[in-house]
Amino acid sequence: MSMQLLAAGDPMSHVLPHNLVEKPLFHVPVDLKSPFIDLFHIQPHDTYFTNHLLMSLVGAAILLAFFPLLGRKYAAMAAGGPEQLVPRGFSNLIEAVMQFIRNEVVRPVLEEKTDRFMPFLWTLFFYILICNLLGMIPLGEIIGALTGGKVQHFGGTATGNIMITAGLAFVTFITIHFSGAKEVYRQLVDGTYGHHHEHDENHALHGEGHSYGLAHDAEHPAPHSTDAGKSPAVAAIMAPLLYVWNFAPHVFMPEKIAGPMDFLLVIADVFMWAILLLLEGIGALVKPFALAIRLFANMVAGHVVLASILALALTLSTTMQKSTVGVAVVIGCAALSCLELFVAFLQAYVFVFLSTLFIAASVSPEH
Repeated sequence: MSMQLLAAGDPMSHVLPHNLVEKPLFHVPVDLKSPFIDLFHIQPHDTYFTNHLLMSLVGAAILLAFFPLLGRKYAAMAAGGPEQLVPRGFSNLIEAVMQFIRNEVVRPVLEEKTDRFMPFLWTLFFYILICNLLGMIPLGEIIGALTGGKVQHFGGTATGNIMITAGLAFVTFITIHFSGAKEVYRQLVDGTYGHHHEHDENHALHGEGHSYGLAHDAEHPAPHSTDAGKSPAVAAIMAPLLYVWNFAPHVFMPEKIAGPMDFLLVIADVFMWAILLLLEGIGALVKPFALAIRLFANMVAGHVVLASILALALTLSTTMQKSTVGVAVVIGCAALSCLELFVAFLQAYVFVFLSTLFIAASVSPEH
């Protein structure tokens, strides 16, 4: 506890990255500045092995070590017969969390495409959760106490580093738009591209909303085109172009060109499309930025507040202060620790939920 209080003297020491080795991992010789206005300036810098990078690797190692073991355990249970497929203990808890993410978070949004994205979304959720929980363990203080203060800052919250959360957001950004282009590619190869409107009309004629879901799709499957479809090579070239072409709405595009006025509508549509594409592009960049900032800010804020409250204990000198304010500090820290535990789960859930919404907007036919 004394080491925690000592560290709490500087609240930011819990959240700032600390170099664990003096020698940098590599040097980045990039000198990039915005050409017109002073928006950004990326200067050459050294990249070090920090405590946040260490904890991110520890989180990844836990995932790589635990979940293959869990998978082999389920395979052994399945080999023993249906009566053995009953998880117990910690495995039951993990399965309950996975089922909740799949059935209550992802399936209502992605519907029949759910299983395609579950490996990515499960990995995202558990990696963020493990990093959040590891940040609640005072590893740096424990190691510092065992080594007499010679070794410090070995712990920390990896998701409290903006570069870590930006990396997660970047991977999500690539997944969103790669999946959207891949969906167009599949439809081009199958010959079903552009035929989703008829399926939407069938839903409207039956008076069903979006929530009618899989039951209706199983009973009334979407109509398929009789077109032969494109070859994989042609579809691979067309898919990203069509994805960008449909990234912004076409508000003036006529169904067919039958006269000079239709040509004017096409010109007006392309002009408006370019403006909307710029706005949609900004929105596409804002989404991963919001994911990174939300996770980073929430994880940093909790540790800073907790460390600031602990810092009050360093100012206590009299017995009366220690018996009144000191008790309040301990109770407040315990309550905030419980709140941080809730936030650790909540932020992993929010990140995956928003990622699911963004992926669904990308792969849905009406996009």
